[in-house]
Amino acid sequence: MNMQVLTPRLLRVLRFDASVYKEIAADASAMPQAGIIVTVAAVLAALGQYLPRGIVAIIVAAVLAIIGFFIYVAIATGVAKVFGGKTGFNEMGRTLGYAYAWYALGILALIPFGGGLLVWIGSIVAWIAGTIALRESAEFETWKAFVTVVVAGLVVAFIIALVTLPLFAILGLAAAQAQ
Repeated sequence: MNMQVLTPRLLRVLRFDASVYKEIAADASAMPQAGIIVTVAAVLAALGQYLPRGIVAIIVAAVLAIIGFFIYVAIATGVAKVFGGKTGFNEMGRTLGYAYAWYALGILALIPFGGGLLVWIGSIVAWIAGTIALRESAEFETWKAFVTVVVAGLVVAFIIALVTLPLFAILGLAAAQAQ
């Protein structure tokens, strides 16, 4: 893994430099970099949200976020193809993986009185970055990228809710019985 490539690209993502996404899309070796970004962001967001609930909740939330990311990429790729996008799963995964860096702001949930607002703003910024990444990767108009981001996000949120509600209910029952 070449950190000398990852760091400058990540800084360009954080500056909303749209040209970096074309570069990432064209670089087949960028998938491990994107994977690291997604994993670190998922862990930081899980820490911010679930630290008071313990390590099991953090691990489950981080793993579900990573799985959710891959489902999101698959759905976004499919929706982009419906709109005539010129992209595939791997290319989309690389570009959206870098855009996912903004979800690391989830750690800010630990800040009392305002951390939740900062996390919400971070999520909005992540959707904007995802729209830019998708637009550049799929090579189509911004409105198509935005619709793709929204549709894919809603589908993933629904799927994650279907999985997590029963899972956390089971964990809650197990914790209650242990006491």
